Amino acid sequence: MASNSKIVNALIGAARNGKEVTVMLELRARFDEESNLEWKEILEAEGIKVLTGIPHKKVHAKLCIIKKRTEGKTIQYGFISTGNFNEKTARFYGDQLLFTADRTIMADINKIFSVLKKPKNDILPVLSTCKKLLVCPQFMREKIFKHIDKEIEEAKAGRKAEMIIKVNSLSDKECILKLYQAAKAGVKIRMIVRGFFVLFLRRILKQK
Repeated sequence: MASNSKIVNALIGAARNGKEVTVMLELRARFDEESNLEWKEILEAEGIKVLTGIPHKKVHAKLCIIKKRTEGKTIQYGFISTGNFNEKTARFYGDQLLFTADRTIMADINKIFSVLKKPKNDILPVLSTCKKLLVCPQFMREKIFKHIDKEIEEAKAGRKAEMIIKVNSLSDKECILKLYQAAKAGVKIRMIVRGFFVLFLRRILKQK
């Protein structure tokens, strides 16, 4: 997070206004370990509950749940983001954020936070029930492949088949082979890759 983080100031403001605030802070974030430890102390001093993740797992998701009571009913909304809440790095990276009140998505986000709150419990039975969110490392590849296979079926049936993929890097061997398979079947693939890109376009062209 930035040295004068607006998101942290907003969370502290909410806590001071009587809101119950819980934050998951990635202590092992690259280049930010010392800074994040300081933020942890600041947040806890304000009465904010700080979660630090799951043992031996890197928790890198950017999720939010906001709950409020209106006319006797609990309303939930929140967001899923690809980017960190860092005003400094936001000037250089392109990220997406989905702000939603979709009940199925919110149910998935609640499941993830329930796991983060009790990291010593068996997390797989809970995460396996997520319906919209792809949760790694156990389930993401399997579900991504199902989406790719669906496009392959569409292409083989002579229908429009297309994928747009945006990732920080692509080096997963199984995923690359699956993309070769999709390209050979006639699926149009467009990719935006910021970092490592281990995929040989010549091989795709030869297969065609």
